[in-house]
Amino acid sequence: MAASHRLLVQLDEALAFEGPTREELEAELPAKVLVEHAVDTRKKQKWMCSQLHVVKFLLEFLDQRESAPFDQKTTEAAVRSEMVQAKQQWKELKAGYQQRVEAIEGAVPHVLAQLEKGQYLAQRLKEALARYEAQRHEAEKKAKDAQERRQKEQEQLEERQQQLEEQVALLRSRVEAQRQELHRLQGELQSQECVASGWREKVERSSALCQLLETLQGVRLVSVSADGIDMELTPGPQLTTSDPQAATPNAQPLRLTLCWTEDGSVRVRSHSPLFAPPAPCADVRGTVLELQHSYSQLAPLLAEIQALQTRFPIDWQPQERRLRFLQPSAVWTLVVEPGYPGGGGVRLLAVQGQCGPGDPGAWKPPQETPSLRDWLEYLSILDI
Repeated sequence: MAASHRLLVQLDEALAFEGPTREELEAELPAKVLVEHAVDTRKKQKWMCSQLHVVKFLLEFLDQRESAPFDQKTTEAAVRSEMVQAKQQWKELKAGYQQRVEAIEGAVPHVLAQLEKGQYLAQRLKEALARYEAQRHEAEKKAKDAQERRQKEQEQLEERQQQLEEQVALLRSRVEAQRQELHRLQGELQSQECVASGWREKVERSSALCQLLETLQGVRLVSVSADGIDMELTPGPQLTTSDPQAATPNAQPLRLTLCWTEDGSVRVRSHSPLFAPPAPCADVRGTVLELQHSYSQLAPLLAEIQALQTRFPIDWQPQERRLRFLQPSAVWTLVVEPGYPGGGGVRLLAVQGQCGPGDPGAWKPPQETPSLRDWLEYLSILDI
């Protein structure tokens, strides 16, 4: 490319040197006329040159004549010799000039063709250089844009890397803090395990004590909360009898809840509809003892009622200690006396038939001291 630039510069200089004359000639006359004009001009210049040589010769001759006398014959011979030489030189110059003119005339069309070809090639070279410059500028612009993008991406990557390093440092500090916290918690856990081990031993001892109390007293604590105490009462051992039909079934544990009222007294809530809770009491110990005593007395009766409910349609009223036997033809009301079944008995209190109330004394089972089961079996076969 540097050689092409130099060639174009040299060509522009040559065109600038010959350009104006050539442009004037092309604008005025064709090439043949221009050649004839150049030949004629050369002839005139040659003639003027010969005239100038003659004038110079005459001036030198006059100068020599005035400066010193000489022989006229010698002078004429010398003049003739010089004139012969001058004519000979003139002929040689004329022949050389004619050859040069003919060579110029023959070379002018070729030179013009080469000049036109050179101009055409120069124009194409200029266009190629212009395209190359445009492509080079475009490539430089693309390279510059790509470099800017790479620089921007590099800056973004550096910024992202810095952010990641900061996050990693933060996470490492957090991990270290969590590790220290874990060590601290492990130490606390070990200490708490030691404390829990002591409490576990105390709980085991307390559980063993509670089991012993339950076995001896028949009271089992289910749960304890700020609002109350859930407990179960278990009946004591029952007396056995030789008659399997007269034997009393075992009573189920009685679930009770002790709640504290606003005035500080203890209110009892029974989970069994067969047991009537006592009135509120201010003393928890007295309430528990009373419940334990009452349930120990009522446990055989409640167990028997639970067993009879699976066979007969009965309704137990714990407050009045009355048992209602419901039949399609009549409603029988029985009263269970305190101490049953050990000391008290069962008697018929009232009869409500379809024709009205009846006399309770008119009906009695054949047994001497009938039980609830004896009464219900006897009444179930009656038809009034």
